Amino acid sequence: MNFNALSSTLFAVVLLFGNQLFSQVSNSINITPKLAINAYLETYYGFDFAQPSNDERPSFLYNFTDHNQININSAIGGIDYKRNRFKGNLLFMGGTYVKQNSAHEPSIFKHIYEATLGFKILKKHDLWFEFGIMESNLGFENVRSRECLTLTRSLLAESSPYYLNAAKLGFTTSNKKWEMELLFSNGWQQMIHGYPSFGHTLIYTPNEKWKFNSSSFIGRVDLEGAVPALSRVENRFFHNFYAKYSKEKSNIIAGIDFGVDQLVKDPNDIGSWLGAIAVYQYDFNKRWNAAARVEYFLDPNNSVAITEENDGFENVGASLNIDYQPGRAFLLRLEGRLLSGADPYYSYNNQKSKKNFSIVSALIISLWK
Repeated sequence: MNFNALSSTLFAVVLLFGNQLFSQVSNSINITPKLAINAYLETYYGFDFAQPSNDERPSFLYNFTDHNQININSAIGGIDYKRNRFKGNLLFMGGTYVKQNSAHEPSIFKHIYEATLGFKILKKHDLWFEFGIMESNLGFENVRSRECLTLTRSLLAESSPYYLNAAKLGFTTSNKKWEMELLFSNGWQQMIHGYPSFGHTLIYTPNEKWKFNSSSFIGRVDLEGAVPALSRVENRFFHNFYAKYSKEKSNIIAGIDFGVDQLVKDPNDIGSWLGAIAVYQYDFNKRWNAAARVEYFLDPNNSVAITEENDGFENVGASLNIDYQPGRAFLLRLEGRLLSGADPYYSYNNQKSKKNFSIVSALIISLWK
């Protein structure tokens, strides 16, 4: 799909249906009670104080990657259908996120955000079978910043899948306290040409304040080296855990990622990586809130964080953002972010640097069910 056509369609949707939108309970545009149009537009301006000569942020980031330019990070649009024991959706996307994160996918697939079908297996129990291209089950962040506490994605999110081509069996208990999923996928963020892989999700919500999540990935991955001779195939074992606490005006999320890669040709060759994150958000009122984030990421073998030197990666980071919501479908966000590496992964004034500071602002329009 032509990217300009997609973004223009999103703007048209906002203009044509904006007045109708605010009279609805849902932010999506309901064509019928069962069929809705979802649309999402995230425009941004980012300034990297390293002022990279190619106007691109570091290679291990996949969102808000342009420096000193106004651009679109993600533009998403499509349909969502649900009726009794059947549901499905078809959504397309464009933006700099697609350019960075889906570059390896064939042209016919790289602009697909979601394409799924689902069937409720048992009439009286919440047991569903779904298959297609879908959001990843790993982590608490996704492409749509509107649904995340921070504007930019964490190093943990940038180093794990945003999407999977998968089939999953999901069950939710009648009291809604437990959600369980088993997944069979085409590999680590791979629409085609992947390896059969498995995963799980287990969510426990004991009350309105707490949520605990465990999710995993088990499969093979192709890792590209600096030259073809250094490329390798590895068995990957990955687990994500996070806990969320919400009370009145505060939201807190803390999470840990841990992964292990085992070289297929030499099982004794094992490397691992880990990450940890904590985010605190405070709502001043219905329109204003702020969030602070601290994070740590260690990937000594460049299993998931690819750098130009390709000789390991260790970073700590901190960010602070403030949000203003002028209307239910609109959100303005501003964030300052500092990354500090164990080695000089960055540059400043044409010199190697261990630190990177950036400011990103975004205007988000979300018409989402």
